[in-house]
Amino acid sequence: IFTSGSTGEPCAIEKKIGQLDAELRALEACFGQIAGDAVIYGTVSHQHIYGLLFRVLWPLASGRVFYTQRLEYPEQIAKQLAGKPSVLISSPALLKRLPDNLDWRAMSQQLSAVFSSGGPLSAESADKVTQLWHKRPIEVFGSSETGGIAWRQSENGSSSWQPLPGVEWRLLDEHLQIRSPHLPNDVWFVTQDRAALRDGNKFELLGRSDRII
Repeated sequence: IFTSGSTGEPCAIEKKIGQLDAELRALEACFGQIAGDAVIYGTVSHQHIYGLLFRVLWPLASGRVFYTQRLEYPEQIAKQLAGKPSVLISSPALLKRLPDNLDWRAMSQQLSAVFSSGGPLSAESADKVTQLWHKRPIEVFGSSETGGIAWRQSENGSSSWQPLPGVEWRLLDEHLQIRSPHLPNDVWFVTQDRAALRDGNKFELLGRSDRII
C-alpha cells in the first residue's frame, strides 16, 4: 500500500497477511459485540486501508454481510440503512456535513454503530451525529505504516484515545511509540505524532512533528 496526505512522494509499504489478520482480530475483539449481526455499509473507498479493513476484510473474516456499493450521499444512507440492523463505516468529511432536513428516524433505529477514521472528528460534529442518529461515533486512529493504534468515543469533553487490543504504547520526548502485531516486527515504531499521557492507559494527541497532513 502507499501513504497518502504527505507533501512528498508516496512511499510503498509492504503488508503481510499476518499483520492484516492480527488487526482484524483486534477489531473483532474490540467492536464485535457492538456490531453483532448487523450489515456493514460504508462511505469510504476500499482503496483506502481503513475502508479495506472495515468494509471488506472485517466482515469477510467475521462472517458478516456487507454492502458492496459505496454510499456517497446522505440520502443513500437514510434509505439503505433503514431496513435492518446496520453498521456504518464513514469519515469526518461526510459526518460533519449531515443535513438536518432528512428524516433519519428509520435509519437511526437500526444503527448499531458508526465508525470514523482518516482524520480527527470535531466534538461539534460528533455531537451532531449523536443528535441525529442517537449513536456516538467511534473514532479509530492509525496510519498506513502502523495499522490501527487506538480508538475513542469522545464524550463530556474528553479527547483521550485508548489502545486497540494487543497494541502497546509509550512516549519518548512527547513522541508516540507503538509496538503491536499490526507491525512487521516486534521493534518499537516511532511515530511523528506528538502525544501526552492521560488518565489510565490513555493518551491525547498533540499534533504532528512532520509535514504529514
